[in-house]
Amino acid sequence: MKTSLGLHQTQRLAMTPELRQTLGLLQMSALELRDLVQQALDHNLLLEKAEDGDESPPSDETTELPPTTDQQQEEQTSEVPEESPVAEWDSAELAPSWESGGEQDFPEPTAPVDISLQDYLRQQLELAHLSARDAAIGALLVDSLNEDGYLTASLDDLRQAFGDNGNSPDAEEMEAVLHHLQTLDPPGVAARDLGECLSIQLRQLEPSASQELALRLVAAHLQELADHAHAQLCRQLNASNDELAAAISLIQSLNPRPGTALASSAVDFIIPDVVLSRRGGRWVVELNPATAPRLRVNAMYAAAIGRRRNGKNADLGRQLQEARWLIRSLKMRNETLLRVAESIVRHQVDFLDSGEEAMQPLMLKDLAAELGLHESTISRVVANKYLATPRGTLAFRHFFSNELSTDDGGALSSIAIRALIRKLLIQEDPNNPLSDDRITKELVSRGIRVARRTVAKYRESMTIPPAHKRKRLTMR
Repeated sequence: MKTSLGLHQTQRLAMTPELRQTLGLLQMSALELRDLVQQALDHNLLLEKAEDGDESPPSDETTELPPTTDQQQEEQTSEVPEESPVAEWDSAELAPSWESGGEQDFPEPTAPVDISLQDYLRQQLELAHLSARDAAIGALLVDSLNEDGYLTASLDDLRQAFGDNGNSPDAEEMEAVLHHLQTLDPPGVAARDLGECLSIQLRQLEPSASQELALRLVAAHLQELADHAHAQLCRQLNASNDELAAAISLIQSLNPRPGTALASSAVDFIIPDVVLSRRGGRWVVELNPATAPRLRVNAMYAAAIGRRRNGKNADLGRQLQEARWLIRSLKMRNETLLRVAESIVRHQVDFLDSGEEAMQPLMLKDLAAELGLHESTISRVVANKYLATPRGTLAFRHFFSNELSTDDGGALSSIAIRALIRKLLIQEDPNNPLSDDRITKELVSRGIRVARRTVAKYRESMTIPPAHKRKRLTMR
């Protein structure tokens, strides 16, 4: 080996602090951006919110898009992960047919909705005037319930909480207090499994033939019930179709998660970054002012720093530079976000006009080439961003999907195929549901070449059970 000294010319990207900040802002969600801006306002004396009419970044710009025709897309082979739309019109209308055969009316609690399950049960135990020993056992059982109202810990394990001082309750005492707890409101609370939860609720109903059959079903045939094995259940229980249907209808009226009737969990709201509206026959794209903060540098402080350039003002000078960087980065973020949203709308006008069946194939690299940006930049922009449309608030990534070829030489989005599958299942006969093979043949008859395993994958991605689990009991 010989040591030598030489010069070599190379090119590399220098990530300046300002560039790092700009890239970081691009991939932030609306809530993350709001927290960052508030933190900057709290710590930077020279940064303040801009009032209406002040000069600020173009956070309220509006772009009007002219009517466009179908975009011709080049064939792509890579697939972009999709996010489900955050909208009620997604597939909620299908849920009753697949979950339990119909919509359920869960019993309403008689307690105020702003009270916790544990507090509500403690109030009822106090009214029962239990002995101090039973009250202690009841308090332990109540504290051991999960959010659904189930007792997941075993009674033997709970007994150990009292210690081995000779006064710990025996198994019979624990069981007796548990049975008393199971008689309280909401019905089905303190059950140890689903079968016991449903049995508790059924025993509180008026005795009938349907109640007796329903009790036998939940006691030993829950799996067959979940699999919709109705013919097998009729044979095993020696019941007719009508009798079994009445018992299943009774079970469907029960609440399998009684604790949730009193749950008061916080709801996470989605704030759209971009708002899309229809005005005069054109789609108008504009940034949501609530997610595009308007900031400015305090002019009085900035002028004072400019007049006194000395070491004592070094910290204020640094804050002035940081404030200008943040304002400039926010402006670049808003401009890039608006450009990407405009491009998405231009490509997906057919979807906005006609629905998911008209969704066009679109890849991240398509937008990157169109806008002259790097694909990683587009990926940062669409991450955790939402677009408010007349069809609901949708994630940016919902508009991206790979393409499948059709017999006429065209291309169809995978989202459009999912929409077609969902439409076929909405129209299917509940007594004779469509199998994956029949769905595949139907799509092929429409010129869409798709494999059966692809249909199964799309069906599972929409949380739709197979045909034998969607089959309803025939009423005669």
